[in-house]
Amino acid sequence: MNTMCAAPARLLIVDDDLPTRMVLRRLMARQGYVVLEAGNGREALEQVRRSRPDLVLMDVMMPELDGYAACAQLRRDDGDDSLPIIMLTGADELESIERAFNAGATDFITKPINWALLSERVRYALRTGQLNRELRRSRMRELSVRRIAGLGDWEWSLADGVLSWSAEFESITGLPQQRVNGIEQLLTQVHPDDQRRLQTALQLASELGARLDLEFRLLHAEREHVLRLVGERGSQGAEAAVVFGVFQDVTQTRRAEAMVDFLALHDDVTGLGNRRLFLNQLAQLLGQGQSPPVLLVGAIDVSRFARYNDSLGRLAADKLLAAFGQRLSDFLHNLGGSLLARIDGDEFGVCFAIDQIDTAGQRFGQLLHCLQAPFRVEGQELFLSCSAGFSLFPAHGAEPEALLLKAQEAQRLARKQSRPFLGFEPDAEGTQRQLQEFELERDLYQALERGQFFLVYQPQMDFARNRITGAEALLRWRHPQRGVIPPIRFIGLLEETGLINEVGAWVLQQTCEQVAQWQRGGLEVRVGVNLSPRQFLQRDLCAQVQQALEAAAVDPNLIELEITESLAMQEVGHTIGLLQQLRALGLKIAIDDFGVGHSSLEYLLRFPIDVIKVDRAFVSHITSRVGDRAIVRSITVLAQSLGLSVIAEGVETQRQCDFLEALGVAQVQGYLIGKPMPAEQFEQLARSFKRGAAS
Repeated sequence: MNTMCAAPARLLIVDDDLPTRMVLRRLMARQGYVVLEAGNGREALEQVRRSRPDLVLMDVMMPELDGYAACAQLRRDDGDDSLPIIMLTGADELESIERAFNAGATDFITKPINWALLSERVRYALRTGQLNRELRRSRMRELSVRRIAGLGDWEWSLADGVLSWSAEFESITGLPQQRVNGIEQLLTQVHPDDQRRLQTALQLASELGARLDLEFRLLHAEREHVLRLVGERGSQGAEAAVVFGVFQDVTQTRRAEAMVDFLALHDDVTGLGNRRLFLNQLAQLLGQGQSPPVLLVGAIDVSRFARYNDSLGRLAADKLLAAFGQRLSDFLHNLGGSLLARIDGDEFGVCFAIDQIDTAGQRFGQLLHCLQAPFRVEGQELFLSCSAGFSLFPAHGAEPEALLLKAQEAQRLARKQSRPFLGFEPDAEGTQRQLQEFELERDLYQALERGQFFLVYQPQMDFARNRITGAEALLRWRHPQRGVIPPIRFIGLLEETGLINEVGAWVLQQTCEQVAQWQRGGLEVRVGVNLSPRQFLQRDLCAQVQQALEAAAVDPNLIELEITESLAMQEVGHTIGLLQQLRALGLKIAIDDFGVGHSSLEYLLRFPIDVIKVDRAFVSHITSRVGDRAIVRSITVLAQSLGLSVIAEGVETQRQCDFLEALGVAQVQGYLIGKPMPAEQFEQLARSFKRGAAS
């Protein structure tokens, strides 16, 4: 075990300005780095060749050879992309940034230098460079091992037909070379199903000079080896009458692949096929012959199986599930040509042929009847109840996936109606969807009263302060049976039913109370609340907001109301007047999803707003699309000229974050900083947040 400490990293500082080099040298030396210096690009090239530094800090503007040219030359000379090069530039325009990256820079930082940020960038770049070097060495070792592991060479003299093998052949296959020193002798050792294929490939190689590359099974002493044979005919002189090649024993690889294929298509609890295998086999059945038989495709769901997991334990519950599958298998075995699979956690798929459509329900009922007898598991007798549904080929379609989905739709409808099973009806799918939407709407009316709504908060980071300074409050619904319902499923229903006004008032009230609680605890963060179109058009909106502020005793400056760009433009006169009233209460106003609506800059200048939120559509491709960068930069310049703050939404990568910071965006929001989270988790993040440590 190597107990020696790693040598300190060596940094090369390249800058023609001596005071800047001195400051950088002192800062980096205090952090334990060995510092090298160069006064221009040419000196830098020589230093890199001579000293092999671990990182280069390079100024852009230098005499003789500027930073761009020096960086590009380093990449050409060295050919090692793992050497980190951080460019120091006094220009923060997009063109300079792109030029630095095009020259081969790893990162950049603008002057005047943020020393804390530079230290973090250096530490990150060194770590990344080391990982890249280790990855390269690992790849080289892997290639070397692959070249030498289990390989041998062989030759075939076309003049006399003699086959020659290297010593590895006998150690791999157990066959002495003299047993396979000719094509005929080799073929006698090859699996009968592979002989013709190998003979044809050898003939093409000898007569036409075709490249040989195939696998075949070699049999010896009741053992089977899979060999890969690769070869090609020589091209010059005497070599033109010889086929040269290599061979490799791929037996274990093919066995492992077969096992992987099996596991990928089978369930490890019941040993049955899974959904993917079921659909593949069903497709084969449907494609057999000119007139395939009428097929019944069924979906059988074990009702409330989770209770057995809780009461019996996972192992016993798995045995119960396996016994259920075995009983189905025993019944279907007598039918011939049937299919059975575990297509989901406690759901099974079946398929079998029937004589005529009229008997489908009767035959399916007979199958389900066999499941009514008790199951014995670990000395206990257990009864399982099921809900089931079926579809028919060709009456209900000819696609495997569609037939199974229709069977599942029928099964879910049977469960809703407390029926043992149902056959699919052409309108069953639409009926089921309508039933679900009706039930969802019915439950929505009681959700607020029953305390099923809750709020989560997505953090916003301020670049200037390097901490969490704000959040967006987002509504969630925890349904007692369906779990957490996605907002896309119920926000529209809230609008359509008019419930959004009551729920929106609750959201505002809860947000004010939460912000006030944080404020009393010493945590001041600005929290945004989305206003829906219906809320925004309420006559008493201002009174409602004022009441929420006063009831919570919260600082109004910590509450931000967000309206969409499109909403603001619906009735411009009403919007301006209402926003002026809200700002008079001390609130902040934000325009959400900016850039994707249809606002006029003339009106935008008249809106009394504080924040512009750049839509995620421009952020997602900001690192690759020049147009998106230009739009974000334009929005930022416009906002700065108006004294407004800019928040970019949908930030998911560090590279997006770096670009946005370089473009002048003030704050960012997205999964890179944090996903929407409960209030307690948000508070912990806001108090302990360190840039670069967010998840």
